[in-house]
Amino acid sequence: MDYNHITSFLDKFKKVLFEKEEINKIIGDVILKHISFQINTSLIKNKNGIIYIKTSPTVQNEIFLKKHSILKELSVSLPNKNFKDIK
Repeated sequence: MDYNHITSFLDKFKKVLFEKEEINKIIGDVILKHISFQINTSLIKNKNGIIYIKTSPTVQNEIFLKKHSILKELSVSLPNKNFKDIK
């Protein structure tokens, strides 16, 4: 049997998953740079230009205070992505 079509199909999903992980790592690195707190990349989700971060209220407040500078740096780091807000 020829499994090449299945392999190429699964490679598409592999590429998408690694791309999302890489974006979340960049987001985490930018946040670390601004608030000096490491956020686990599994707690970062981005959907429709909005970044959702599940973390403690204290860290969320720090992120909120630096939100504009974080979004500005993300627009430079990831120019093909358009992040509008962090929640």
